[in-house]
Amino acid sequence: MRLRPIILLLLASMAMLDCLATIVADNPIVHPDSLVSYAREYLGTPYGYGQSNGKRFDCSGFTSFVFSHYGYTLARSSREQYLEGDSVERGQWQVGDLVFFAGRNGGQSRVGHVGIVVESNGEQFDFIHASTSRGVIVSHSTERYYASRYIGARRVLAPFETFEAAHNERPLTAHEKIFGRLEFHPIPDPIRPHEFTPKKIKKRRRR
Repeated sequence: MRLRPIILLLLASMAMLDCLATIVADNPIVHPDSLVSYAREYLGTPYGYGQSNGKRFDCSGFTSFVFSHYGYTLARSSREQYLEGDSVERGQWQVGDLVFFAGRNGGQSRVGHVGIVVESNGEQFDFIHASTSRGVIVSHSTERYYASRYIGARRVLAPFETFEAAHNERPLTAHEKIFGRLEFHPIPDPIRPHEFTPKKIKKRRRR
């Protein structure tokens, strides 16, 4: 008879985990610094028109490749990516934002290039992107070519507050009604085994 409450508790816990998994899948939680660090691993990768295979990239192929590593599916062209996420006002740039520029052809108002902000001080920003001449590089928004072609920015990454709000608004599970709402915390870095210095064993002299 005692097994029944335990089984019910396990079932409630499984349902709760399924609910959390759904929320995380819909809103992947990514620290912007992690995304940028991953993008930097591809510095120097050659340019390749229409490619996003990790060996060669075009501009939108690079951004979609980096975001897909963290569970985000971006449109394949820079013009379509400009329609995703939320608009970012000038001066409000944050690490991880997508920044857009006019291309060499198509006029100053038509999106033709995209990159990812790696650093910003509110007045200017650095961004990583796949350039046609030098492959994946980091450039500055103050460079004459990009300053004159800047069009706008979009924020695609879901902030931690989004997850917390969705998590807190959902109904309590049977398990949580008894033990309280389960708190979500990002998975920490692997814990290193405890390091210690073994004591030297003194050998006894034979008499």
